[in-house]
Amino acid sequence: MKFDVMPVATEKQIVEIEEAANHVWHNYYRDIFSTQQIEYMLKKYHSKEALKKQIEDGYIYYMLFSDGNFAGYMCYKVYHDHVFISRLYIKAEYRRQGLARKTLERMEKVFVNDEHGFGNVKKMRLNVERNNHFAINVYERLGFKKTNSVDNDIGSGFVCKEYVMERKIKKN
Repeated sequence: MKFDVMPVATEKQIVEIEEAANHVWHNYYRDIFSTQQIEYMLKKYHSKEALKKQIEDGYIYYMLFSDGNFAGYMCYKVYHDHVFISRLYIKAEYRRQGLARKTLERMEKVFVNDEHGFGNVKKMRLNVERNNHFAINVYERLGFKKTNSVDNDIGSGFVCKEYVMERKIKKN
């Protein structure tokens, strides 16, 4: 399998991310969130307008490809001493092929090699829904540890009950 990543820079790519989010959220998260909360979160965080705003605010999006096919996407934002992984979504037909591991390895190389002046970044951090057992297991196998438990009020009466998970960046 040939794995590749591509930065999201065009309107067309943003629309592809929005469509992928709709697919992933409606097919994967329906056992975790109500339909109303899924629709709210898609509009608030994954609509074309929301994605553009996040990019303006410093979030970096990448499309993930497996053998040339759009397989998922990721998003992160760099802070002083850590990188916050906001999104890492793999389409159902591409799961269990090591794409999450390959994505994080590729990302880690950027910070180890200090390619963009991110030398202070020492760890990766992410939030994962506490009922998302599949993702928790994946992240734990990839070296992440639970460091905290938070309840995030996201508006309109919806709350995300999440674990904060972290992994140190392996500097050579």
